[in-house]
Amino acid sequence: MPQTTTAFGKTVLVLTSLIAGLGARAEEANLPLPNARQLAWQEAELGVVFHYDLHVFDGKKYGQGGNRITPMPDYNIFNPQRLDTDQWIRAAKAAGARFAILTATHETGFALYQSDVNPYCLKAIKWREGKGDVVREFVDSCRKYGLKPGIYLGIRWNSFFGVHDFQVNGEGKFRDNRQAWYRRMCEGMVRELCTRYGELFEIWFDGGASHPDKGAPDVLPIVKKHQPNCLFYHNEQLAEARWGGSESGTVPYPCWATFPNFYSHGSDSPSEHLRLLRTGDPNGRYWMPAMSDAPLRGYNGRHEWFWEPGDEEHVYPLEKLVQMYYRSVGRNSTLILGLTPDPNGLMPAPDVVRLKEFGDEIRRRFRAPVAQGSGEGDTLVLDLKRPQRINHAILMEEITKGERVRAYVLEGLSDGSWCRLAEGSCIGHKHIQQFDDATVTKVRLKITKAVARPLIRNLSIFCVR
Repeated sequence: MPQTTTAFGKTVLVLTSLIAGLGARAEEANLPLPNARQLAWQEAELGVVFHYDLHVFDGKKYGQGGNRITPMPDYNIFNPQRLDTDQWIRAAKAAGARFAILTATHETGFALYQSDVNPYCLKAIKWREGKGDVVREFVDSCRKYGLKPGIYLGIRWNSFFGVHDFQVNGEGKFRDNRQAWYRRMCEGMVRELCTRYGELFEIWFDGGASHPDKGAPDVLPIVKKHQPNCLFYHNEQLAEARWGGSESGTVPYPCWATFPNFYSHGSDSPSEHLRLLRTGDPNGRYWMPAMSDAPLRGYNGRHEWFWEPGDEEHVYPLEKLVQMYYRSVGRNSTLILGLTPDPNGLMPAPDVVRLKEFGDEIRRRFRAPVAQGSGEGDTLVLDLKRPQRINHAILMEEITKGERVRAYVLEGLSDGSWCRLAEGSCIGHKHIQQFDDATVTKVRLKITKAVARPLIRNLSIFCVR
């Protein structure tokens, strides 16, 4: 029977007839499902990661390869005299971010907090008489402005302690003893970060955290014990999200939230593994949604995760950021933008302006749908009541029940005839569908292929100018 609801002053007609054979399929299909942490992460849609480390202060171009193997000559160069994490988070919030992550440590090994287990930390420097705690200020700012705080922990490389790919340098007992010490130190840092700063939204281990059977720190039990609601990304025991295969801030379409094997183990073919990171697998056994990450200063031949002098011209233009949003959030992926506080401890003014422009533009485009509805079954119709011009749709599945849709067609009723507006395959948490301008009185979503009864959480129609 038809169901009628009302949304945004429009009448919404939901039809629930079934395509042939669909009704015979089990409603409790054996599909991978997101856990609460993954669901919250996908619902957030947009976050930021702040990269901050000693080499921000040396006035030189960031060189990852050299920084991994060369200790900083003087760690007292860390001196952000105007540090204002409130300003960082206000800038992120203006962009529409719902969570923020901070590099508590990166490849120098220097810790941006008061560690009791890592002597190479803010206790050791002159800034604020050795009493500063950037992690504390960052977390407090997140909570002040309503963003969920997360931590990035770089333990795979540590130039100060001579660690490369989790392995300390040296030979024999000298190496073995130092390896055991480094492992205990890293586990201690994870414990400190998980117990001192309240609930965390995500913990991100740079390059993964390997496996304790290989001598790497045993971090998973610590996170599970002290941060049960924190998304774990990732080691060779657990991956609750996956890298989307590039640092372009985009994924291809389709991009499924499910994956065929355990992410960290990969497949026999590196090229096939990379393809799967980008696209996922609709028949995959693991729920493992994709992350799209990119530095804000990544335009026109540059790719800067850390602040460098004279880099303002490489902030992404607004139109490129909007395109990035469509190709990440709009393709069932969570977008994480890399932000670069400067040596003063502030987000640079051009970056702040661009982030606000970005947030304002996304809100302008999608704040006011022409019509909106939800329903289940293979057909959903929105009645616009009068001819209206449209060119965008947002489609969302009820992913708590899994990704069920495999193909769909979007149609519009014009002059008494249905015409095809767009078609697609993956919907997942969110798919933004853009199409040519059309003037219609109704919009119809037809699910042409599904593995279980389709559950459409949201169908919203827009006219974007």
